[in-house]
Amino acid sequence: MEADKRSIGHHIDDLAERTGAPLTLVEQIRAIFKRSGVRLEQDALPYLEILEETFSRAALLEQDNQSARDAVDRQQENSRRFADSCLELYGQLRSMEDYLQGAERLSAEESAHRRRQARERAAARRKAAEEPSRPFFVILTPSDPE
Repeated sequence: MEADKRSIGHHIDDLAERTGAPLTLVEQIRAIFKRSGVRLEQDALPYLEILEETFSRAALLEQDNQSARDAVDRQQENSRRFADSCLELYGQLRSMEDYLQGAERLSAEESAHRRRQARERAAARRKAAEEPSRPFFVILTPSDPE
């Protein structure tokens, strides 16, 4: 049996479908009417404005929430990239320092090998950071370039 198109219950269902409101919100709104002694079969006209506003605000809040989650995800990815860049640069600086301080000069091949190792370590850290069980940040210490 279909609800009367003018009823509160019909409008709640219609607004929920149009706004994509979660089932919990729909249940809470229905419960408010029931607790207040207002039957869902009644004409919705006296309540229509508040129902529309409630569902519209819920939809806007969900959009804002999703935007915030997206921004956090972007920030975490940027943080990972920054940490990887710092680690790679740190490895390159260590290689340069070793070269400048050491009596034994590194060959071009050895220098290239060290830079490649630094890039590989950064890629491994980037891959490991993508695992959900790991935190998104990496703490850099001068004593540990890896």
